[in-house]
Amino acid sequence: MLSPFARTLSAADAIHLLRRATHATSWAVIKSFVGKNSDSAVDMLLANASTNPKPTAPTWVNSGFKTWWKLPTADQQKVVDEVYKRVYDENYELKRWWIEEMAKDTLSVREKMTLFWHGHFTTKFAIDDPMHAALMYRQNILFRNLCLGNFRELLEKIAIDGAMLFFLNGKDSTKTAPNENFSRELLELYTTGIGHYTEDDVKEGAKVFTGWKVNIFTEEWKQYPLFQPFLNSEEHDFNSKIYLGQTIPGTSNNKTEVIALQEIKTLIGIILTRKAEVVSEFICEKLFRYFVYSKPEDEDATLIKTLAKTFRDNNWEIKPVVSQLLKSDLFFSEAVRGVQIKTPAETIVGITKHFDVKGDWKEWVMLTMGQELLNPPNVAGWPGYRKWADTRTFPFAVQQMGYFVWNQTNPQMIAWAGQFDEKENSDKLIEQILMLFFAKSPTAAQKEKYKKELLGGSPDYEWPNMLKNTEVGGFRLKLLMISLVKSPDFHLC
Repeated sequence: MLSPFARTLSAADAIHLLRRATHATSWAVIKSFVGKNSDSAVDMLLANASTNPKPTAPTWVNSGFKTWWKLPTADQQKVVDEVYKRVYDENYELKRWWIEEMAKDTLSVREKMTLFWHGHFTTKFAIDDPMHAALMYRQNILFRNLCLGNFRELLEKIAIDGAMLFFLNGKDSTKTAPNENFSRELLELYTTGIGHYTEDDVKEGAKVFTGWKVNIFTEEWKQYPLFQPFLNSEEHDFNSKIYLGQTIPGTSNNKTEVIALQEIKTLIGIILTRKAEVVSEFICEKLFRYFVYSKPEDEDATLIKTLAKTFRDNNWEIKPVVSQLLKSDLFFSEAVRGVQIKTPAETIVGITKHFDVKGDWKEWVMLTMGQELLNPPNVAGWPGYRKWADTRTFPFAVQQMGYFVWNQTNPQMIAWAGQFDEKENSDKLIEQILMLFFAKSPTAAQKEKYKKELLGGSPDYEWPNMLKNTEVGGFRLKLLMISLVKSPDFHLC
């Protein structure tokens, strides 16, 4: 059973919840959660995911590419080069745009859940054909809008999502040459996992997804809006199919997009009906790994089954599952605190929320640490867990976090310290800084160690005077934070 967490939230409880549900927080936000019960705290994080305004779109989201192949041969290479430059420039801008959204959203699970679905329905822009950033943007908005919505609806929409059509070659799939990529990943990675389908199911499913296109060129398929999926009915297989042992009816005279969409709905319905337990447990285990622990124990299987039943009982609504998990005794237990390795997104956004760091620097460090937004390593997404902290990435992360801090001015550091209660009291200041950045409540030994870093050998009573001297106080705070980011505790969640 997943018993509800009974007591009101302490500061340590609030920090744990916010650290797992958001990418960044502050002492002021933490204090606002202290004293709430888990129901009201989690309900707020879930409700805000839906009610927060949609982020402002980049300026290029409705701008298509030139149809380079219609130009004179002498001009084609120049335009192709321009297309590829736009692909990378705009996708890199989109990565920085998303990092900023992660930092701004301190009061909801929206960004964490959007990233969860991006890692589940993996799509990347760096492929052979130019993946317009406008397609990646629209997929990101799809994940935002349905991050806590209905999984059935999310499956139906991702099947003809423009970025997915590009990434898994769906835009080239025709009735005479069905492409099996999406059909296979729909089962293997998105719903059931390996071992619950046959090769015939993959082949028959591929026929359902034939004929879908998306236009990124200003002079092509002018009758269809840019970046919106549409059906070329001449390339769709309207014959009946046998999928997971059930018939998807065909048609010989009503060959329309409406019928093709209904085929997709029927196929998704077959998966969710005939493989209901398998699908629900597959998704709920991924949510468990994401929010609680990347390596579930054998005894966690029963808890995952409980979540899976909630998923099925609520007609595939995602929100009740996340709610039950985040409100549980298990989630708030000491046993699961500090057992996750922070993702690069959590690491970078978590610290740069507090300090002034340029967007391209943040994006480069996150990429080098192994998590490039919009460009995961392969169709299975990021392996995560211990892959986030190896002999290369951990020293690099420590180095760059130190550079982030060292790059601040001393007045900026003094202003940053202003968020903490009684910042003139070195004991309380150290305790709150460590609570903010460490996954577990600091020990007496840790508090003493970092107080020495802060004071530099001076007695406690000198700290208020040091703090009043901007150059001295700011410098000591820098040294404290540079020392703190070297600790393994900083890199756990």
